[in-house]
Amino acid sequence: MSYTRVLVIENPLSWAEGMKSFRKNTRPALNAAKKAGVLKKYTLVQTGEHSGMLITEFDTKAKMNKYAKAMSGLRSKSMAETGMQSWIYSGPVKASG
Repeated sequence: MSYTRVLVIENPLSWAEGMKSFRKNTRPALNAAKKAGVLKKYTLVQTGEHSGMLITEFDTKAKMNKYAKAMSGLRSKSMAETGMQSWIYSGPVKASG
């Protein structure tokens, strides 16, 4: 069983401006977590002009919690700088069939 965490983002900045910030601040941290074996994979999806979702997948709940602790400071900083709002949903994913 794997674990998925979805960060729903709503930002007063345009998607293009948000992506510049993502590439500069968030992507290096995600790649480091992936290289360290904490993060299995991640996907960033645009859902509107000012909104999107960051979907992250983990092998275990412990790795998900380790990632959450490591990324909380970065997320708080981004929210303060841009006025971004975000919501997190997480849980286990079981294969069917």
